[in-house]
Amino acid sequence: MKPTLESLKAACPDADPRLLEEHLSRLSDRYFERFSENEIREHLAGLSSLSAEHPVALRLQEPRHRQAEVTVLGFDYLGVFSLMTGILAGMGLNISSGDVFTYRRAEEKSVPRGWQRGQSRSRHKRDPLSRRRIVNHFSGSWTRDFRFEAWAAELEQRISTVFALLERGDSRSAEKARHQVNEQVVRELEPLRSATTPALYPVLIEVDNRSGETTRLKIVSEDTPAFLYSLTQAFSLHGIAIEHVRIRTVEGQVADEIDVVDAKGRRIEDPEALSRIKLSVLLTKQFSHFLGQAPDRYSALLRFKHLVQDILDLPAPERWLETLSNPHALRELALLLGTSDFLWEDFIRLHYETLLPMLQPIVGEKRFSLPEETLAARLEETLRGAADLEEKRNRLNAFKDQEIFQIDLDHILDPRKNFRFLADRLTRLAETVVRTATEFCYADLVQRYGRPRTAADREGEYAILGLGKLGGAALGYASDIECLLVYGDHGTTDGEEPITNAEFFNRLVQSMVQSIRAKREGIFQVDLRLRPHGNSGPLACSLESFCQYYGPGGPAHSYERLALVRMRSIGGSRALGARLERIRDEMIYGRRSIDLEELRQLRAKQFREKTEKGRRNAKFSPGGLVDVEYNVQILQVLHGSEHPRLRTPELHLALAALSDAGVLRPEETGELLDAYGFLRHLINAMRMLRGSAQDLFLPPSDSLEFSHLARRMGYREGTPLGPARQLDIDYETHTAVVRAFAERYFGRDFLPGPAAGTVADLVLADSVPEELAGQVLERVGFQNPRRA
Repeated sequence: MKPTLESLKAACPDADPRLLEEHLSRLSDRYFERFSENEIREHLAGLSSLSAEHPVALRLQEPRHRQAEVTVLGFDYLGVFSLMTGILAGMGLNISSGDVFTYRRAEEKSVPRGWQRGQSRSRHKRDPLSRRRIVNHFSGSWTRDFRFEAWAAELEQRISTVFALLERGDSRSAEKARHQVNEQVVRELEPLRSATTPALYPVLIEVDNRSGETTRLKIVSEDTPAFLYSLTQAFSLHGIAIEHVRIRTVEGQVADEIDVVDAKGRRIEDPEALSRIKLSVLLTKQFSHFLGQAPDRYSALLRFKHLVQDILDLPAPERWLETLSNPHALRELALLLGTSDFLWEDFIRLHYETLLPMLQPIVGEKRFSLPEETLAARLEETLRGAADLEEKRNRLNAFKDQEIFQIDLDHILDPRKNFRFLADRLTRLAETVVRTATEFCYADLVQRYGRPRTAADREGEYAILGLGKLGGAALGYASDIECLLVYGDHGTTDGEEPITNAEFFNRLVQSMVQSIRAKREGIFQVDLRLRPHGNSGPLACSLESFCQYYGPGGPAHSYERLALVRMRSIGGSRALGARLERIRDEMIYGRRSIDLEELRQLRAKQFREKTEKGRRNAKFSPGGLVDVEYNVQILQVLHGSEHPRLRTPELHLALAALSDAGVLRPEETGELLDAYGFLRHLINAMRMLRGSAQDLFLPPSDSLEFSHLARRMGYREGTPLGPARQLDIDYETHTAVVRAFAERYFGRDFLPGPAAGTVADLVLADSVPEELAGQVLERVGFQNPRRA
């Protein structure tokens, strides 16, 4: 029976009378029927204590028979009920019943939900009683063992953190709260999910608009872990506000009632809108089963919501709905949508009509990219019929971008495909694109200026040389394309408007670079900085200049000569390309062509300019990728004259040859191959997550981004360490292997920066300076490092 204001005042003498009036007028009769007088008094005590500084109060009952009673009393915010169910699910509580009430909207003086809708913080501070409040009561059983006191303290801390974020009132804080809760839920549920595809039970939603100011949805389904969270989160994502919830679960069967309104606080009556909402919510709810597959789970959820909305806007969305309800497709979508901002923004959302049909289960090996043997023929077919140079460029780049996307899909979705698969496919694509672009740019220039001729009246030859990771057949995600064009002899063209060969080939390089467009800086972008004289030199290099620059007494820096180890002919004249490789072998391997002190100074400069104190850089920090690449290449140069097998641009082949030659011990080779593979995989994952080739700093190890990175690399929940800690340990171990290798063959001075290391260095290095060992041991907690 609903009490009178006088009886409430008598029962709660310390409560503000205005709050008692609000409580009576803005809660439905069902609230007063559901709770006893003592419970209502307890609720009012908690609601009276609310303020901007303390926006939530928690009431817990001592558990009986593994059953917990939790009451959350707080201010109202958009989506807060979903967040509460998520926190409880993430704490291992399986909600079996509950009653959730929200203050009704007051006609004249109420402030709309939360102040994520434009209210100012000062207004709330002046009149907190004007704000809507919630009474969320849950009952449930635990899914794991723990001490209640510790569980209660952690629950209070999580709820307080989320309410504090929501109270800030800005969208970024609200997003952070949702992100945190989603991580907690998926982390809790991951060990409960089997390795097989989970069953997607049907969910029945009945609509009742016959009475009241809200739309009542009756939900019937099999109960599954975090069912209520995944369902109500779907409502929240689609802009549906929850006013009241009645939760009942009997013998594994859910029978819940949820009263909802639209974003403007009105009942939802349009049949088409209701049908769309039901379908969107059901698809999103089913998709949430697979979030454990995603590196960034919350981003995957948001992107799926956008994908569903885009598809429902199409004239005939039915053709896509079967795919979006297929467990195999949802599993792969979760992985794709939570992997990369770049992939989502530039490919998946724009080309889902191409992607979705490919997500159907296929017996045997599944590949999105077509065989690399067909690359040249398929590109030739794509360019056939192009009217002019600009159309050829457009077709070339559309082909390139689609091929990169499909190669990325193979790499992401098949864990058996390591970085070597990605490197091989991207390298072959880059070679084909560079070679084809150069050929049609050459033909365009010939039409204007004629063919380049030598003094002997022969057609001038040119060779395209791959350098860096292109030359080493080791391109990764977001790698640039380092190359060099060398032409044979001086002369002039034979057209009506003759120009010198030097000018012709410079224009050829310029046109080729303009033809290959990077979607983002550093992603498949042509890089000419390794040409003779760098950015101050001509774009194309003559054979004579090549020999003078890199030859004995030439001005090339030792680093530039070292870079020629990875030079490889990839296009143009095969004869000229082979001749340049022979000349390179004679200049680099035939004599002591590099100065180790020059290289040490360059590495120290890189460290100063490209690293930051306290941050780990996967490429430039001591033990990073460049320390593997540079030092292996140095050993190739030092021993290449005696062992011809060392004259290879591919690092993994060079390591095998160094082992066979007795330069490296077999166990060293294995450790370095593992470290190289790990660092390449790490950098690919970082670039894919960020969509950037430039930022190679690892996120802080306690951040969400670091957890996303770990899962992107394939580390999974379910181990005592967790994905982030596993990645942290592997990074420390592999970089220590590289540091030990560099010190063993070139001395500790060859490592840049002040002496640094981890516990792994104490195990793997041949010797560690006493001061460094003390610092490492003290950092991990030893009070007496000398004794330790």
